[in-house]
Formats: sequence, structure tokens, C-alpha cells
Amino acid sequence: MALALVLAWFLTAVWIAFMKGLGLGKKVREDGPQTHLAKEGTPSMGGVAFLLAAFLAYWALGMDELRGLWLLGLGFALLGLLDDLSGSLKRPLRAREKLFFQTLMALVFALWAVRQVAYTPWPILDVLLILLAVVGAANAFNFTDGLDGLLASVAAILLLPFYPLPLAQTLLGGVLGFLWHNAPRAKVFMGDTGSQALGAMVAGLFILTGKLWLLPLAAIVPVLEVLSVVAQVLYFRRTGKRLFRMSPLHHHFELSGWEEAKIVFRFALLTALATALAFGGGL
Repeated sequence: MALALVLAWFLTAVWIAFMKGLGLGKKVREDGPQTHLAKEGTPSMGGVAFLLAAFLAYWALGMDELRGLWLLGLGFALLGLLDDLSGSLKRPLRAREKLFFQTLMALVFALWAVRQVAYTPWPILDVLLILLAVVGAANAFNFTDGLDGLLASVAAILLLPFYPLPLAQTLLGGVLGFLWHNAPRAKVFMGDTGSQALGAMVAGLFILTGKLWLLPLAAIVPVLEVLSVVAQVLYFRRTGKRLFRMSPLHHHFELSGWEEAKIVFRFALLTALATALAFGGGL
């Protein structure tokens, strides 16, 4: 973990300088919270740095039986990178195209994972459960990544129960090294490159260790974030009005007057409580 942390801290700093040198930065939505306009131009795609750091540390340790998770993470990272670069592409990926590739990668992983673990007497049902968990987590983590330090803090807490595993140690170290630069006010964002890969890999850890049923409770914040988006869309289509001031959920609290740092702190506390209940509550 220490090796991954130091590497991530260093590589993220290098990445920030590299992105600034190229003059590349995050474009902020004008219809979002007005406080976010000051973040225009902040370097993004920091997931490249901390994922590379975590992998290098994991490789240096000799890896283990969970190394297949890195193929899943790489696939989602590359897809996220395309999404992050969408402004530079002639034709950005459409949502349904992104979902197709997410489903394809999750399906390949699920077919491999059912040889390691079983959750029901029917392998086909296990494949569907794993597929939904991976795609759902990747998108839920992506929605959660909207405030300085929010997703990195939530992910770090979710990785703690798996600390004895080398993959979890190195991924945690990578996230913590990145969080040094991502804490308010963030000098870099992880982007879809980091959030999608992180979601898929955290879900994979729960799946391969037989803890899939604990994921919805432990990851309560990403679950609430994605549900708020779904509810907002359905409610608006039905009534023409908004259920929340803005979705995902963290933006609703922002527009309700909560400071950004307060939301991050409280969402992290909620994640810590939910994770403790999931792993220590006899479930």
C-alpha cells in the first residue's frame, strides 16, 4: 500500500503538470452548480496516474489469483478515457454505445467469475447478477464522482475490508495518493477513466470474495446517487417537474445550501457506517 501511495502521489503530480502543459482541463457544465464554474480548466483523467501506480505496486508484489480484475479495470479505464476525450473526438460515444461496451466487458468477466464463485444454483443467473453488479457499480461510481474528494473517499472506505488482499492494498494506496491532490480544492479530477475502472474493480472484489450481497449496503452512497438520477428522469417525464433540485444526489444537497466539503465528509461517514454494518452486522 505504501509503495502504491507514494507512486500515486508522485505520478498524479506529474500528470497534473503534463495536463497543464498541454493546456487541457475539465469543461464544467454551465447548467450545474455555479460554484463549480471556478473549477473550469482543472486537469482531469487523473485515474490514469493512480491506476498505473496501483498496478505497478501490485506487479512488484508478484500479483495473485485476483490479477484478472486488472483486465476488467483496464477495459473500463479505456472506455472511460474515450468518454473523457469525447470533446476531442469527431463523434463522441453515445450513452447506448457506452452501455454496450460496458455490458460486453462485464459479460466476459462474469463468465470467468462464475468459475470461481457461485451465488445461486444456476450459473446463468450468477452471470446475470455479476454482469448487473459490474455495470451498475461502474456507472454508480461515475455518478458519484462530482465533488472534490467524494468518490476517492468513498472508494477508500469500501476497500478497507479487503485490506489483507494485495490487490486491495495497492488499489487503496493508489486512491489515497490521488486523494492528496483531489482533496478540496482539487488540483485534479479522476474523470471517467478512474471512476468507471474503480467501480468495476471494487464490484469485482466483492464478487470474487463471495461478498456480492454486501455490495448494495456498503456502497450505499453510489447506490443513492444512481437511484437519484433514475428517479429524477422518471419523475420529470411523468410530471414535467423535478423531484430533486438537481441530480445526482450530491448536487441536490449543494443547491440546498450544504458546503461541498460538508457533503463529502457526511457521505464518507455514511459509507463508513454502511460498510461497518455490512461486514460486521452479521449479514
